[in-house]
Amino acid sequence: MDFYDELGVRKIINASETYTKLGGSLMAAQTLKAMSEAASAFIDLDQLLDKVCGKAAFLTRNEGCFVTSGASAGLILSTGACMIRRSLESRWKKQHVKPSEDTYFLEAFPDGSEYTCNEVVVFKGDFRESVPYWKLIRLSGATIIDAPPALEGLKAVVSQRTAAAVLFPAPLYECGIPSCEEAIPVLKKLGVPVIVDASAQLPPVSNLWYYTRELGADLVIFSGGKHLRGPQSTGLIAGKKALTDLCRQLASPHERLGRGFKTGKEELAGFITALELFVQTPDEERFLRQETLLKQIAEDLIQATEKLRIEFLREGRLGTYQPLLHVWLPEGCTAAECGRYTRGRSTPVDVGVYTKEFKMPENLLFLNAYNLQNEEEAKETAKAVLEYIQSRSTENRH
Repeated sequence: MDFYDELGVRKIINASETYTKLGGSLMAAQTLKAMSEAASAFIDLDQLLDKVCGKAAFLTRNEGCFVTSGASAGLILSTGACMIRRSLESRWKKQHVKPSEDTYFLEAFPDGSEYTCNEVVVFKGDFRESVPYWKLIRLSGATIIDAPPALEGLKAVVSQRTAAAVLFPAPLYECGIPSCEEAIPVLKKLGVPVIVDASAQLPPVSNLWYYTRELGADLVIFSGGKHLRGPQSTGLIAGKKALTDLCRQLASPHERLGRGFKTGKEELAGFITALELFVQTPDEERFLRQETLLKQIAEDLIQATEKLRIEFLREGRLGTYQPLLHVWLPEGCTAAECGRYTRGRSTPVDVGVYTKEFKMPENLLFLNAYNLQNEEEAKETAKAVLEYIQSRSTENRH
């Protein structure tokens, strides 16, 4: 009997996504070992942060990095860093004094009224209400300024009070608005710092530096507990060192708002180990592993019933580089109902159900093998889906 058994918590086979509500992802043995070793001694936390953040910057090919307690914390701290930096620059222009660390601005966070630059631009796109993470920007004390869904609209909303613009990349999130590739060059010409919330935009590995080094964003944020397979309570801020350093000064162990976004020595050890493993693993190796498991599921489904329409995709639900399996369920079946059925089994399986903003057919199920541990879990996933189809067929006959 293990930890979950003793508590009476059912373990779930995850054939859907790296959802927070399912626990993100599973850590590798090396990551767990590093966390255990980190828990065995006391250290100087600042020294550990120096080493971890420095190594993260090297691995991600960025000037600077800061590890915090998730992508949400990263968005809040990044916004605060941009407000401070832009307010210091504004003061410098007026007083002709070179911008430097200003304790006053650090201590003022998150009182947006204390900053010269406290406005953050966000595109008002079609899916903003279904992707509510942008609302977290307000916790920094910033005022959100809605930008019309066109490049021309940026010039109208940018002002001397603009601290940054926040972009959310993904085919779904960018539907109806300019993409990062289109918006970042325009924002840079306007002199606006750019924060990219790329929480779930991995793999490929190259995305760790794509938004900053190739597109020119000032900061990019990733979840540590999704595709990086680190502790779920971690996140990475990467980009310009002047800004990542400000994020660090706003956060733990300092007695400022960011102290609530604490990452302990164990999480720091787990994160940097997971990041190194992720960077060292070729994208194709990850892809092939998942594809093999999905082919096993498809084979089991087709052998049991030839009536299913099945399609392999070479792109993840949000445009990431990973395979996906689409399964069109028979007439009278829905993905949502299938999801409830498979979760209710004695061996629960979470299958992929598209939310309404994807505008997919009700009977379309997606299966993702990123978190499937082995062939046995793949077979159990196929078995769960087939049991649901059989249950609906039996009901229809009666």
